[in-house]
Amino acid sequence: MKLSVVIVNFNNDRVLRTCLPSLPAALDGLDAEVILSDNGSSDESLDWVRQNYPEIRVIENGANLGFAEANNRAFPLAQGDFILLLNPDTIVQGDAFRPMLELFAKHPHAGVVGCKLLNADGSRQISARSFPTVSTYCFDFLGLAHRFPDSQRFGRSQMTYWRGDDTRRVDWVSGAALMIRREVLEKVGGIDSYFFLTYDEVDWCHRITDAGYEIWYTPDGVVTHLDRQSEPQSNPDPKTRIKYLTVERNSRVRYFVKHHGASYASLVELVHIVLNALLLLKTGLFGTNVPEIATLERRLLLELYWKTAQRIPMVCYRAVQRRFGGSSAYPLFVNPYLEKDS
Repeated sequence: MKLSVVIVNFNNDRVLRTCLPSLPAALDGLDAEVILSDNGSSDESLDWVRQNYPEIRVIENGANLGFAEANNRAFPLAQGDFILLLNPDTIVQGDAFRPMLELFAKHPHAGVVGCKLLNADGSRQISARSFPTVSTYCFDFLGLAHRFPDSQRFGRSQMTYWRGDDTRRVDWVSGAALMIRREVLEKVGGIDSYFFLTYDEVDWCHRITDAGYEIWYTPDGVVTHLDRQSEPQSNPDPKTRIKYLTVERNSRVRYFVKHHGASYASLVELVHIVLNALLLLKTGLFGTNVPEIATLERRLLLELYWKTAQRIPMVCYRAVQRRFGGSSAYPLFVNPYLEKDS
């Protein structure tokens, strides 16, 4: 089999009704299969899929395992030489998958290929980026990336100096439509399941690059990505936002510890604390023109760090107890989607 398309679903009935009808044109003439890995959906999505697309293989995980683990559970069942991770909040344009497959044929060292993503209004959505660093976070926070988008220094994070209109090697591509060579998956392994929602594809591409493979982008394959539709990225409810920000912070820390060490990860978090505090202070004194949800996030993020700091004494106490054969460890970071202690 040439291609396996893996879609992770969690109560995405609405967007699946536009995603799945766009697949036949893209899969026409290809020996392909579609696998839906469901994270315990309680809406009508599974019933609708089974009724209208009986050929799709459904994996019922029974609980919200996150994007990474849901994909990992589908990988052993996928039979394709290439595996495409596709978000449910996407609409595939024409034969978008063929240019991606052709790029693999042209570049034998290509481990992953990403494609051009469009917003719902047809504008380009950035889908290829550079690996994050302390400096790129500073440039983004200070507005330098926005003010000088054509600068290869200040715009490096999202490569805003590049229009995305040519095929080239990049650091990492969006997991909304990411194709990987099977042999690379077997060598490098699946996605780190700790990355519940964010930084999963960043870490994966980093590991794939470290293994000697290349990450490529092609503008010839086009997919519309209805961003912020399949995860709680835009819900203004503080309880929802703090959950998402907690998971994002946890993933960011793990990514930098894995690839740069604990000291570098601590520096990144210090940058987040200081710059968010300064921006929140600036907003209180002089106002701001950023969306209200951005200000809400800054306040919630500082609250999150304060809650984390309050856990440090118990973490140290349990560590001492364990040293002398006492009770179990007390985690500094918890996943609010899985843990009661959030």
